[in-house]
Amino acid sequence: MRRITMAYASFGSFYKGTMSLECLMWIPHLWDKLICSLNVRKDGFSMQDLPEEILIDILSRLPGNCVLECRRVCKQWLALTGTPNFVEMHLKRAAPVLFVQCIDHVEKMDMFIFDEGAKANQMIKKMGVRFMHLEASHVPILSGSCDGLLLFRPNFPSSLSIVYNPLTGEKVNIRAPVDPVIVCGVFFHPLMKDYKLLFVHQKQLFAPLEGVAFEYFLYNLGGQCWRKLDEFPYEPIVLFPPTILNGALHWIVNPYWVCVHGDITSYNNLVMLFNMDTEEFHHMPHPGVECPLWEVHKNARLFEMKGKLASCDVNSSHVYVWALEDYKNWIWVKRYSVNLHLDVKRYPFDITHINPSYSNSLITLVGIQNDELMFDWNSRGVFRYNLLQKTIKQINGVGVKQTPLLPFGASMRCIMSYTMTFVTPIGFKLPESKV
Repeated sequence: MRRITMAYASFGSFYKGTMSLECLMWIPHLWDKLICSLNVRKDGFSMQDLPEEILIDILSRLPGNCVLECRRVCKQWLALTGTPNFVEMHLKRAAPVLFVQCIDHVEKMDMFIFDEGAKANQMIKKMGVRFMHLEASHVPILSGSCDGLLLFRPNFPSSLSIVYNPLTGEKVNIRAPVDPVIVCGVFFHPLMKDYKLLFVHQKQLFAPLEGVAFEYFLYNLGGQCWRKLDEFPYEPIVLFPPTILNGALHWIVNPYWVCVHGDITSYNNLVMLFNMDTEEFHHMPHPGVECPLWEVHKNARLFEMKGKLASCDVNSSHVYVWALEDYKNWIWVKRYSVNLHLDVKRYPFDITHINPSYSNSLITLVGIQNDELMFDWNSRGVFRYNLLQKTIKQINGVGVKQTPLLPFGASMRCIMSYTMTFVTPIGFKLPESKV
């Protein structure tokens, strides 16, 4: 046992440098290196000689698609990688990639996984989408991502939503008890060890003269049960997923309802919160009148930036970034005022039959990570802007040819951070933490 453990430790540097290799190439390298370190003849060594905890530790560090290949090696590996403990360990170590959905004007859909860390010829993987067309009358739209589970909602309000794991191919169709509803987000509750979905139902088609306009429902994925929550006078913008931070979900409020309910100053209720533990809704101020774009806050996005809630407003190629420096007292501080200086000649507008005069306005923010602002410049590609160095670069591979786009008004592209994991949407709960 001691010799095996020592061999495993000496193998560490080799292992880390080969994670990007193809799985079927990686496995024989692993065993050859271990055997050489142990100085044991190949015909005298079997994988069963390695302690299970070492095997699990190695396998849990692999990308999800490599673990799938390893599951085909033997029954032991299949069993080890199918336990809730392994799923949780792999989830904690998995690196995020980008998931891209493209829909054209005839509702033809393509889905891709883009991994910047992979080899050049393996960065983009096209996903199967046939089942999506069979489940819904209209193409479902990507609207959320949580621990490897993707959430799809109908293009039009409906009772149907789909939770899908692209890695395992598992999916669950969820039909709400009322119709129509719109799914607001999916999240993991750390205390309940379960995944939950939040839905909103507009009680009346038109804005009511009095009373509450919206009722909310919560669905437990593990328990497969519904609960009705308290009503709330606002609904969130559901075009983008909520930002989950400090035990709460955060959205920008649908601006239409800000105008309807004129009892509160317009910029004081632009951020909507849902507390996971108390299951209560609240509204809080956007950066407010100090923000130059408060009157058009429908263009705002919420993100997490270095552990803090951030608000980004877009006006053509200008981006204003605010950080919620004091969450308890809800104090916003403006951090960046960015003019992207997008070079039309360097990044040509691929669709030549469209008037390019509005091309710079087709910017959709994707996220903020490592002091870089990621955005989708429609029909040109996906870019990163370094907020400190004030430099811009295109993400090679997430462009027009790889993820096809159509003219403005006739297509859409959804891009979200995604992690390849083995979390299942079919009644799954992560194991209880050990005390």
